Amino acid sequence: MRIRSITAPNPGAFTLDGTRTYLLGETAVLDPGPAIDAHIDAILAAQPRLDTILITHRHADHAPAAVPLKERCGARIIAPADVLDDRQVDLRVAGGESLDIDGTAIEVIATPGHTSEHVCYLTADGDLFTGDTILGTGTTAIFPPDGNMADYIRSLRRLRARSPKRIQPAHGPTRSDAIALIDEYIAHRLERERQVLEALAGGARTLSELRSRVYPDLDPQLIGAAEIQMTAHLTKLKDENRVEETDGRYRVRE
Repeated sequence: MRIRSITAPNPGAFTLDGTRTYLLGETAVLDPGPAIDAHIDAILAAQPRLDTILITHRHADHAPAAVPLKERCGARIIAPADVLDDRQVDLRVAGGESLDIDGTAIEVIATPGHTSEHVCYLTADGDLFTGDTILGTGTTAIFPPDGNMADYIRSLRRLRARSPKRIQPAHGPTRSDAIALIDEYIAHRLERERQVLEALAGGARTLSELRSRVYPDLDPQLIGAAEIQMTAHLTKLKDENRVEETDGRYRVRE
């Protein structure tokens, strides 16, 4: 399958250089991106036979352009639950489905974690479209309560088990070291979890104290985001009965 991409003009701290909208074959796009007129025009110019729109998850830098694209060319929208309105989506997917795009089989894989409904798409040739589950550069953000760290790590392992060859992320460059990158992602999260437990064992009790131990040289502008990531790890550890919380104070469960 021919794979191309157009990067939306929405660079930022979480979108990196912008959202990559993928053009699959001659008739499909994946993650159409934000509803920016210039971006929509570029998609239609590059994919004039567009008839299928695939979406990984509901965030505003991934899904909104699907609606004006459908209005302009009549393409069907395929998306997981809670993405757009039911009246706008032609087919809901949840993982386990096989889609035919220009004669190529594409497997839908459930990957909750970044969001609860997130899915990834894997072609028969080993191209894995990861949305925000895996980025081309850096790591993705998990924002509880919808984002769930335990689900996220399970999703990474599920993707590894499918033996993809290339990671086609929504943000950042394509990666040809798919297995190594997934292993790196899993190791990073488990190492951060180890650091949280070590900080607790060392006497840190509040979220602020934990963040200071785990991220000692953090840019002040990133403190809020870092504490949210710490909360995601702590929620996982509490659910596993490895950590307990009382009035905002945490400790390792004995």
